[in-house]
Amino acid sequence: MANEYTLNQDGSITIKGEDGKSIKFVKESDLGAVKVALKEKEGEISKLQANITDLTTKYETEHQEVLKERAVKEQLEVDAKEAGTFKEKVAALETQLADLSKVSGETATKLTERLRNQLKTMYKIPDDKLSGKSLADLETIESTLQMTGLVTQPANYDGKGGAQGGGEDLRGKSPLALATMGYEEKGKSK
Repeated sequence: MANEYTLNQDGSITIKGEDGKSIKFVKESDLGAVKVALKEKEGEISKLQANITDLTTKYETEHQEVLKERAVKEQLEVDAKEAGTFKEKVAALETQLADLSKVSGETATKLTERLRNQLKTMYKIPDDKLSGKSLADLETIESTLQMTGLVTQPANYDGKGGAQGGGEDLRGKSPLALATMGYEEKGKSK
């Protein structure tokens, strides 16, 4: 079988091989032009590849920035939710503090009045000297009186001022003897 060939209009020759495939041969001058065009295309491809590399780098950088911003946003959302919870806790604690302050104030007032009455009763301090004194002032007065050794006056249940007679006379006496003494004392005081 002979090789068949065809002369093309552009000056190239196409030969059909034994296997049935066609091979095209071109003029060397045309081949040079194709090589130059190919080199230009390769240069353009290199430029485009460099641009793609630059753009990929820029994309990766920007993508990392976007991821950072998302992380910051998510953290802010978490913090905002926690802030709402903390706000509720603070409000509850403020309410508790107000309640405790109210109870504490009431207790301090009661304690102040109780101490004021005790000083008036036990140490016979007049009202005008105790009025306007704070709890701390009253505690200082009580402490001072205790340190000076001032003895409170005992209660006067028998009408004798509490200091007379004493319990010594009554020791060892029977209840009947004590009642008799009580009636005799009552008769003397009339």
